[in-house]
Amino acid sequence: MAVEQIKPTRMALLQLKRRISLAEKGYELLKKKRDSLVMQFFDLVADRKRLRKQAHSRLQEAYGALIEAQMYIGKRELENISLAVPPTSEFDIRTYNIMGVVVPLIKLRGKIKRPYMKRGYSLINTPSKVDEVVNKFQTALRAIIDLAEVEEQVRLVAEELESTKRRVNALEYVLLPQLREKYQWVELMLEEREREDFFRLKRMKSVLKDEKRQ
Repeated sequence: MAVEQIKPTRMALLQLKRRISLAEKGYELLKKKRDSLVMQFFDLVADRKRLRKQAHSRLQEAYGALIEAQMYIGKRELENISLAVPPTSEFDIRTYNIMGVVVPLIKLRGKIKRPYMKRGYSLINTPSKVDEVVNKFQTALRAIIDLAEVEEQVRLVAEELESTKRRVNALEYVLLPQLREKYQWVELMLEEREREDFFRLKRMKSVLKDEKRQ
């Protein structure tokens, strides 16, 4: 490290001391952020595991109900009924903050579970098996939305965690050691200069005393 480029002055020493202090404060703050992100990350990973299992289970139930309905009324009839069902409401993507990370929140503009009268098909002429299929897939959709939110949250928090780790390491292993090395070098140069000045002054006093004696 080119510490020799620094002028060994009291002002330089003071500036380095301030920079070290700021870097140490930043380091402590980033460490706290890193530790909080680690906890948040593992909480989200646990949520993701639970929601993946839940979504898988809900989809299995929904497709099981679909197969039963197909066997009961036939595939073509079920397809005809499905054409009468209005499309799912549109989504809005909102955001909120987790430890400085902006993460998505998926919101439906309408309700996932529609009332029976708004499903688009006749309740009188349609067997209850169809209602069961609709209910199961509505429940599965909610589980998929919840999972999608957490999947993206895990990804974004992981990216921020990795970035924070790099910054912590840069401060701990690069910047702070460099600043401390500079500080020690300037301090050493100033001490040597003070010793030289002290001995120079001492010699001058000795010379003056000798001259007075003569």
